[in-house]
Amino acid sequence: MFENIKNRLRSMQGGSSLPFESQVAAFKERIAQAAENRKMGANLLFMITYMASLALANVSRPEIFANTSERSEYITSPYIARVDNYVKKWNYSYAESLSFVAERTKNEMLQMMLLRYSNAINSNVPDEEFLNNEIATIRSAYRGHYEQGFELLTKWGDAYVAMLLAGTVIAVTIMISVAIYSPVGMEGTLNMSYGIILLICTGGIVLMYQSVPEDPKTHGLAGRSSKEQNTIHALEKIVVPIAVILTLLLWFLGVPVGLLFILVGVILAPLGIIGYIDDHNITLRDNDFTTFIRTLGAVTGGKATTAVYALRAIDHKSFMALEPLINSVYSKMNLGLDERQIWDRFIGESGSDLIHKYLNIYLDTIRLGGPADPIGKIVGSSMHDQVLLREKKDMLSRSFILMLLPMHIVMAGIFIALFRIMVVLTGSVGSMMSHFQAASVAGGAAASGASMNSAISGSLNMFTNFPEPIMYAYVAIILTITTTANIIVAKIVGGGDRYMYYFYTAIFCILTGLMFLIVPMVVGIFFSPEALTNMAGTPV
Repeated sequence: MFENIKNRLRSMQGGSSLPFESQVAAFKERIAQAAENRKMGANLLFMITYMASLALANVSRPEIFANTSERSEYITSPYIARVDNYVKKWNYSYAESLSFVAERTKNEMLQMMLLRYSNAINSNVPDEEFLNNEIATIRSAYRGHYEQGFELLTKWGDAYVAMLLAGTVIAVTIMISVAIYSPVGMEGTLNMSYGIILLICTGGIVLMYQSVPEDPKTHGLAGRSSKEQNTIHALEKIVVPIAVILTLLLWFLGVPVGLLFILVGVILAPLGIIGYIDDHNITLRDNDFTTFIRTLGAVTGGKATTAVYALRAIDHKSFMALEPLINSVYSKMNLGLDERQIWDRFIGESGSDLIHKYLNIYLDTIRLGGPADPIGKIVGSSMHDQVLLREKKDMLSRSFILMLLPMHIVMAGIFIALFRIMVVLTGSVGSMMSHFQAASVAGGAAASGASMNSAISGSLNMFTNFPEPIMYAYVAIILTITTTANIIVAKIVGGGDRYMYYFYTAIFCILTGLMFLIVPMVVGIFFSPEALTNMAGTPV
């Protein structure tokens, strides 16, 4: 549809390019390259593990490249497909083809791997020997890249909190300025404040996105998911529209913003809790699978038996997170069902992206005649490295989120408290102003007393006419922006599937709503208007 619109606009301009078309295309290319670079480390490890496993199966070089190019789940496969295309359609050698593709590759890690492979072929190094050495190199490179992300996460996490504090200071300063001066046409100032806060939050999100290593947990296969994922997919079609419609309806009816935040959090909390359970289960399954796949390969290869007999020899209870899935696989294999479909169901019900990638590597290379024991070791070792790095990343992510939660509470509480103090202060000053004006026109008042009242009235006049409804909307919008930013950043840092947005939305929205409800009561206790109005000698 958009292509037709673009072609129509080009024809209206005589076939020339549209304004800014090249700039937009370049921007899209940079975004796509950045997204690919984030995923390259893990996908390169998947691909090299697969190619090394194929080499153990004693398949030929053309088969290694042909099979690897067909693995659509790896973002590196199209590059291998180009190499295979150069060889088969243009009669170049594999060394020349690898060099050609490397020259046109923008990712440095992939480029260096292709060049190393080309040099190994020119040096007559066997594929199996090169790939066995290369898998260690890629693991080290991936580990270094991942650990570099840990350092960036620590530094940019502090920077993000500092940026949020700066945004809060700007918002508070503008609110106090409005309370003092009550400027005419303040909408422009408030809109500028919205833009600044939005720019700060967007910059913080981009920084955190660039610093956190890419690590998808769920496989996202259509029609095959864990039971928690199936529950979320079924419920969100009902819960999310209800949350949106109900929130908008209550907002139009004038329900306080704090209650709306709490309502959104409470409605989405069940989805978030189920998502958190699934995320935790996937972590446990990945931890068990690294040992399971090595054990399966060792028993299958050591006893020269099939998978069903190997599963019978394995103690299922030693893999607590995978035990129900392993029992299901074993029972179905005993019934003589198709083995590939059984493992596909196992992958789907696990919900794990790592299990999806590595189990397919194991099954595919075993099908081609590869030895089960060494393939199980290679697959299990590669996955084990990723699982250990993920555990370290999860530890840092939890630390950041545990810091972000109280920081969000403090910033929201301070902002709302200052707003309520301004409301109480300006209301009390207005009452005092009325008393001073009445005293100044009283017939029996002394001239000096009237002059003093007039002076005090003039000094306090700047605190009157505080636009409470406008500033209440200002506070609500600013906190909505910061709450949304914190939800996105928490999801980026914490990782997991998109359903983790429900989890963090429930937490941050409930916290923000509670601040809207609790802080005004606390301010009312410690900052009473009676004390200010009694200074003028008038009871409230």
